[in-house]
Amino acid sequence: MKKITYKAYIDKHALDISLLPSDVQDKIGVFKKMLELEEDVQAQDAQELENQLQILDTEILTDLKDIKKLHKIYHRDVSQEKETSLGSNTQKKRHSDDILSRLIEEKKHLNVSRSTLRTLGITTPLSKVTIIGKYCITRTSFLTYRYRIALVSN
Repeated sequence: MKKITYKAYIDKHALDISLLPSDVQDKIGVFKKMLELEEDVQAQDAQELENQLQILDTEILTDLKDIKKLHKIYHRDVSQEKETSLGSNTQKKRHSDDILSRLIEEKKHLNVSRSTLRTLGITTPLSKVTIIGKYCITRTSFLTYRYRIALVSN
């Protein structure tokens, strides 16, 4: 065979064949077996085998390029999601800080129910003592979900 393009692509991009999808690995295995048959084939069948090897080589190369595109798209989407989630966490914290500061300013911070905090927009899971930004939310009742909000001193 003249030139095996999929091997050059694998070498160029330093791909590990064992990490490729199984269908591509199977095609590569079939290609290698067909390549071994090339020496044993008679002259008239050699051209037919050469054509089949060329077709299989282009199929493998196309699959590898498609996998690389999908890999790039996946990693781009994952990195965008990470950036978005980091941004939304800081936004939630600022939003929660604003809500808690408003409750303290209005002097409604001593006996606040959990449902009131939820309707105002606090989505953080609340335990016995929860710190959100510069505020401490402490559960004050044993049987009901009542909380006291205090400013944490620095």
